[in-house]
Amino acid sequence: MERKHAVVIGGSIAGLLSARVLADHFERVTLLDRDVFPAEPVFRAGVPQGRHLHVLWTRGLEILSGLLPGFVDDLLAEGAVDLRIPRDFLWLTAEGWRERFDTDRMITFSRGLLEWTVRRRVLELPNVTALTGIEATGLLGARNVTGVAFRARGGAVPPGGKGELRADLVVDASGRASKAPAWLAGLGHSGLRETRIDPLLGYASRTYAIPDGFDPGWKALYLQADPPLTRRTGGLFPQEGGRWICSLSGTGRDYPPTTEAGFLDYARNLRSPVLYEAIKDAEPLSPITSFRDTSNVRRRFDRMRTWPEGFVVTGDAVCAFDPIYGQGMSVAALTALELDRTLAERRSAHWFQKRARWCAAGAWLVATGEDRRYTETEGPPVRLHTKVINAYVSKAVAAANVDPASQAALLDVLALKALPTSLFLPGTLARVLTNTRPPKTSPGELSTSHISGVTKS
Repeated sequence: MERKHAVVIGGSIAGLLSARVLADHFERVTLLDRDVFPAEPVFRAGVPQGRHLHVLWTRGLEILSGLLPGFVDDLLAEGAVDLRIPRDFLWLTAEGWRERFDTDRMITFSRGLLEWTVRRRVLELPNVTALTGIEATGLLGARNVTGVAFRARGGAVPPGGKGELRADLVVDASGRASKAPAWLAGLGHSGLRETRIDPLLGYASRTYAIPDGFDPGWKALYLQADPPLTRRTGGLFPQEGGRWICSLSGTGRDYPPTTEAGFLDYARNLRSPVLYEAIKDAEPLSPITSFRDTSNVRRRFDRMRTWPEGFVVTGDAVCAFDPIYGQGMSVAALTALELDRTLAERRSAHWFQKRARWCAAGAWLVATGEDRRYTETEGPPVRLHTKVINAYVSKAVAAANVDPASQAALLDVLALKALPTSLFLPGTLARVLTNTRPPKTSPGELSTSHISGVTKS
């Protein structure tokens, strides 16, 4: 492969990080997106889930900081909130309230601010160019890929205009709606297998002004469901601009309403009234918006018998997750590192697809394992080993609620710093199986502990 020109389809986090990595290996990189990028850190139509709660777990934060030095400082300068997790949280897990140990870090922000910050840094690179208002319509080439065909939707090219971009490498980061399966079949590469596990989950979200003087001793609130008994979850997290993002969700089509009265009533009927009490008199800053395209989808590009050189697929186009677990952007960051490794070692495009699958493996186990707890979840039959693992994970969550070392181990898995199998290491296994301490029964009983240097097995 020559390294003159690379094209990235899609300008969300996966596409931006791909462009950042490609800039180290190609003379020039062109980023295509259907939207015209906003000049400010605001919602854009190409990220339909952008008005809802987003988190970037520790591993993703570390990778972005490595690829874009000073990235966290940029976020904080724009008003993002620096939290300690779970010290600054009230967190009701499926197994009860979690003690507020000081275990890890989380930066909270709007999706618009995160994407704007990353995009600004990537597009400052001298060999990266964005073409906006452009929709990719197909791949060029025969068995291998030599570029991308497009049509204009407005922006750099007059609407309705068509064209082609020749490239040595095309990266598809266009998300859940990716046309890669059809494009590959058109080039003679067929046999793609897809798995879908759908908890039938829907969101409704709105932003509120944080009331003046509000200081109940916590900064963020997370009330999880208790499957299969309850289906409703609520999150209330601070963002830039002195505001909260409140996201309510329910599985099994127990969708939160988008009316004023219905939204508040849904919040009132979560497992704890504390979120409702916080927002009932707060000033709304946005309408209530909904989102329901939340199924877990994994496309097994890694198992296809033939694969074209000059083309790779990344991000949600490979593996999309139920967003309630907040792992998609961190997986995109992990996959960007593998793309960098693939290019540095001059591996094949299909080798990258195999590595991309492993980048998503831990998050897939977490998301689908939890979603299989709901009886309404659609997908392949639940096997006995999944039920056994879920029973153990419930005990691990209970241990993490009261034991700092168990909590650190569990957060490492959620933050993608460790594989789920690490929960079965001897030290963690012993703490989980011997834990007999019950969690606190109300948030008022929780203590704030400052713990450093937690020893992990």
